[in-house]
Amino acid sequence: MWKIIQADCKRHGNKNFFLLFFTNPILRFSVLFRLNQKLSRFNPLLYFFRVWFKNLKQKYNLQIPIYTKIGKGFLLNHYGGIVINQHVVVGENCNVSQGVTLGNVSRGKLKGTPTIGDRVWIGANAVVVGNIKIGNDVLIAPLSYVNFDIPDNAVVAGNPAVIINYNTSAGYLKNLI
Repeated sequence: MWKIIQADCKRHGNKNFFLLFFTNPILRFSVLFRLNQKLSRFNPLLYFFRVWFKNLKQKYNLQIPIYTKIGKGFLLNHYGGIVINQHVVVGENCNVSQGVTLGNVSRGKLKGTPTIGDRVWIGANAVVVGNIKIGNDVLIAPLSYVNFDIPDNAVVAGNPAVIINYNTSAGYLKNLI
């Protein structure tokens, strides 16, 4: 668990962990998210961390259940209005901006939730829904509505989203682990 927390911390600039924890609310949220995932329900600290985590979720308007599978190096660029369904799987080194929804579709051929690959950058107010696969090194532009599979190294934009090119997300992702 500590290696995952260190990886999340590195994405924030690799400064002193304790300094970041007390000055950066996004990192504090990430650390409490990881602690709530790993602590046993019999651990006496769990109640304290769970209450603290729920307060941060409400304060910063983040709806990310502790059961969500998120890889190490996860970075929330800005807090506010982020909704991630508990069945979504997010890979390593992913950036999620404010207003993003990673949600499910409850009927039809896309019924289910998305699987996000590694090194994916998701811009502000983007919506990714349905049982789809987002490849590695993908950039999803702000205000995009994505409901189809995206291959590796693609850049998508628009509502509905279209693949614009294959220039990858490398320049957008900083401090990769």
